[in-house]
Amino acid sequence: MKEAAKIIAYVCGVLVLGALLAPPLWWAAHAVMGMGFLLMLQKYGFQKYFNRSALVAALMLLKPLVGALGLRCWRPPLFTRDAHWARRLALGVALGAGAMALLAGVYLRVGVYVWKGEVSWKEVAAVLASAVVVGVLEESVFRGVLGGLVERGMGAGREWRALWVTSGLFAAVHFLKPDPSLVVGEVFWWSGFALLPHLFHQFAQPLLLLGGFGTLLVFGLLLGLAARRTGSLWMSIGLHGGLVLVKGLFSKGSDRRLDWWPWSGPELQVGLLPVLVLLLVLGLVWMMTRGASREQDRRMSKVDA
Repeated sequence: MKEAAKIIAYVCGVLVLGALLAPPLWWAAHAVMGMGFLLMLQKYGFQKYFNRSALVAALMLLKPLVGALGLRCWRPPLFTRDAHWARRLALGVALGAGAMALLAGVYLRVGVYVWKGEVSWKEVAAVLASAVVVGVLEESVFRGVLGGLVERGMGAGREWRALWVTSGLFAAVHFLKPDPSLVVGEVFWWSGFALLPHLFHQFAQPLLLLGGFGTLLVFGLLLGLAARRTGSLWMSIGLHGGLVLVKGLFSKGSDRRLDWWPWSGPELQVGLLPVLVLLLVLGLVWMMTRGASREQDRRMSKVDA
């Protein structure tokens, strides 16, 4: 319980520090744009800066969290160097991108979205860079650091329970986002704190909770399963990056025309259909990693012995 309280305190600290960092990040970005650089950032509202500030805060507070928990190593006990990292990374990218491409094809087919085809090379490069950064950072944080902390805290023999805990935390953190319809006028130093009460607006919508939170939970389980059964983060990084890549490209090149709720939500990866597709990918990952999982079980037996 003490470890759980410290992790909860860590999440609260991330929100507070993120709220403090968001206004300076906003001011710095607009100062750069005032000099004629990074004009592409003009389309982003203050909420986007808050989200990025929270990610920076999560990284800044990781070391104090590890120290507070008294751990010398955050890595899960069975994570080792992966001799097959390139193959697993490529397979993860193919599965993650393929799942989102399948969803995009279905939505275009039934007319939920219409393809405009107006995606510039600059936008492609920006989406690709975002996919790489998000895949590496978030998998390092959730499947690496937090997954390792939860697994060590719960003890041997409870690895699968730790997977559910980490996946639930992953879903909750991503489901906490400011209401995009909220208009932030002039930004002051306290503007980040003004967004905090609006982080929970999606929890008041039962269907969105089912489709949005459900998708994130299944996705977290998929990523955790890939990491757990291969003993490394490479496949989960590929899965995460591939999903972000196709999602970003699709959002820039398409327009939403029909409401197909609850099968399709406000974003490509939200809804009951994405949940079913991700469950299909989870089954594929389970089958494709059987050999790696047996190797992990042998290593676990040696460690227990």
